[in-house]
Amino acid sequence: MTVVDITGGICGFTTTVTTESTAPYTAVFHLESECANWKKVEDILGGEPLNAMTELFKDKGTGKLNSKVLEVSLATIPHVSCPVISGILKSIEVSTGLALPKDAAITFKDA
Repeated sequence: MTVVDITGGICGFTTTVTTESTAPYTAVFHLESECANWKKVEDILGGEPLNAMTELFKDKGTGKLNSKVLEVSLATIPHVSCPVISGILKSIEVSTGLALPKDAAITFKDA
C-alpha cells in the first residue's frame, strides 16, 4: 500500500491518496480530501481497478494517452495545475512497483 499526502498550495487543501496494487500493473486508489472537487473524483474513480501502464504511458501504436485519471481530473477539477493529479499518478506508479517512493516538490524562489 502507498499513502501520499498532497498539499494543493494557496488553496490550503490537503488530499491523501491511498493506493494498492491488486494485480500486476493494476492498482486502485482512494482519496480523502478537503477539496469538494477531489471528492467528486473519488466518487467517480475511487476503487476502480486501473492499468498502471495505460495510466502512465502513451500507447506505443497511436501515441495517445488513455489515462482515466487525467481524463476524469481534467473534466472535474477546474484548476489543472493542481499537484494532486501528479500525486495520484505517482502513487499508482509506486504501488505497482514501477518507481521507488521519493518525495517530489515544487519550490518557489525569490527572483
